[in-house]
Amino acid sequence: MLFKRKKKTEENTYSFKPREYDRDERIALQKIVSGTPVTRKLIPQEKLVKLTYSYVARNIRIGSAAAQNVNTTKFPQVFFKALRDLIVTTENLVRIEPFWRFDGRTPTEQLEDLNNRKDAIIKGFLNETFNDLVSEMEKKASSAQKQKMFDEYQQSLLNNKDILGEENFEFFKKLCMEKLNVIDSEE
Repeated sequence: MLFKRKKKTEENTYSFKPREYDRDERIALQKIVSGTPVTRKLIPQEKLVKLTYSYVARNIRIGSAAAQNVNTTKFPQVFFKALRDLIVTTENLVRIEPFWRFDGRTPTEQLEDLNNRKDAIIKGFLNETFNDLVSEMEKKASSAQKQKMFDEYQQSLLNNKDILGEENFEFFKKLCMEKLNVIDSEE
């Protein structure tokens, strides 16, 4: 064999070496990061550190991709899925926060900020994409094509009404009345 593999050590694998966990902390951490429920057997400290590192890295990677999609997509179904993913991954990191040292803002601060800004983010998305929808509809010749575009957009909002919220759905109705001259049938 020409090349020998260097044995990976914990020091060159991870930039952060966690402290030793007591039994209760190990049980709590093991429940979070491993797919197997804790019975009588505890995962060894080294394996627990690797699982924790993978868990944190995976959630950061998924959350980062979701944040990118939230900021750039024009499609409601992609936007709402990404927003859900962003919330879930941030919540996952909050669960592990007592056991892991995070640089910069903590996941709790990020989740709090996300929850505070969620309605404004959704409202901005609705405003931008609805204006794009209206300009695309103006380019279409037939009313059937226009109606199909609007119906698809509205259906994607209705499918995500749980995360959209009532206030933002009312904002959508207001946009319809202003931009499309729709008459509210409830009045």
